[in-house]
Amino acid sequence: MCTILKIKGRKKQIISSITFVKMSGHVGNLNPHQEQALKKLKEKTKDVYNSSYDDYYYLRWLRAREFDVAKAETMMRKNIAFRKKIGADTILEDYVVPELINKYYPRGYIGPDKDGCPVRYLPFKNLDLKGFAYSVKKSEVLKFLTFLFEHDIKEMEEMFKKTGKVIEKHSYILDIDGYTFHRATNRDAISLLNDILKLYEAHYPERMKIAFFINAPIYFNIVLNLSKPFLSENTLEKFRIYGKDFKQYLLKEIDEDILPKFLGGTRTDPDGNPLCESFINFGGLIPPEEYVLKKSAKSLEEDNDVSSVKIPRLSSRLIYIPVSEVDTKLEWVFETSTQDISVSFYFRKGDEDELQELMPPERVSCHLVPESGTFMCDRSGTYALKFDNTYSWLSSKRVFYKIKVIRPDEADNENSLT
Repeated sequence: MCTILKIKGRKKQIISSITFVKMSGHVGNLNPHQEQALKKLKEKTKDVYNSSYDDYYYLRWLRAREFDVAKAETMMRKNIAFRKKIGADTILEDYVVPELINKYYPRGYIGPDKDGCPVRYLPFKNLDLKGFAYSVKKSEVLKFLTFLFEHDIKEMEEMFKKTGKVIEKHSYILDIDGYTFHRATNRDAISLLNDILKLYEAHYPERMKIAFFINAPIYFNIVLNLSKPFLSENTLEKFRIYGKDFKQYLLKEIDEDILPKFLGGTRTDPDGNPLCESFINFGGLIPPEEYVLKKSAKSLEEDNDVSSVKIPRLSSRLIYIPVSEVDTKLEWVFETSTQDISVSFYFRKGDEDELQELMPPERVSCHLVPESGTFMCDRSGTYALKFDNTYSWLSSKRVFYKIKVIRPDEADNENSLT
């Protein structure tokens, strides 16, 4: 079963159908208003003209800003400055992927779909965004992602040379199988993911054809809500969400001899490996000893506004968090002085002691680096963070924690817990 994401609460600019005939805004399909906007954008940006800028290029910025010329110009100029700063024009020739990123960041380029659009596979099972946030500078991760985006654009250009057909878009297969709720809602991971999404939205607009989310767990929409503010309506409308029944839908878009066997196609490595590991890097979780960016950080225990709770051996403790408004965001960060602890998250039904599990228990090594989490509340009431030490027969643990409740009207001015 496929879920096509529906967007609520967003306003679109409405152009009177009496004045303009609705057109797609693509080359060869422009109404008079769109033609005029294209002409104006070219005039206003002629000081930065490049011979590679064709109508397809200008129209991507215009569509991204609903043909508001001033906004499209601002977006385009920011992109030109970004490309110069990061070296995007030569990144495919002179960039060397850092060893840690190359080893642990999961990705694979599959090839063209039936329309000639590049398709990339991203297995989330070993996507350790928290690990990257702790071990690699954010700028390095964003440069690596820019490298991947530019690679796919190069593939579009190569396909044009082969077929004479202009290719503007690419697709992603994002495999959520094995991506735990705990890792998906880690505050540091969410922060890095949102920076990646902002990079894509700001500098690669109108490039998305389809984003296939496959093996999506039941909590996926809860996680997706944390990133929706950083995605445009046009991008969100390209999302297709599937459970385990995804193969038939991928085959509608991608030929079976291009699609790896484990995704429903017939393609294997030359040695018969159905996982196609010759061109898919499944990545891995970054060992905590690689967390060089956090080793010198101040311990949470040293903060003045930190709370603490002792968890005796074979015991657990609940930290209750009252929430009065829907769409309140909760953030927490915690650590132990020694050894790991299990953490889970619940909603308390009414005044009863019955708890509904929202985040399953998971043991975390928060004695090595602080652990964090984020949750967007879809209802008011009492939530609970549970620290569980029932598996330890010998050791009690002291947990140092900070919890932040961010109401909807405070979201734009929120500050990080650390």
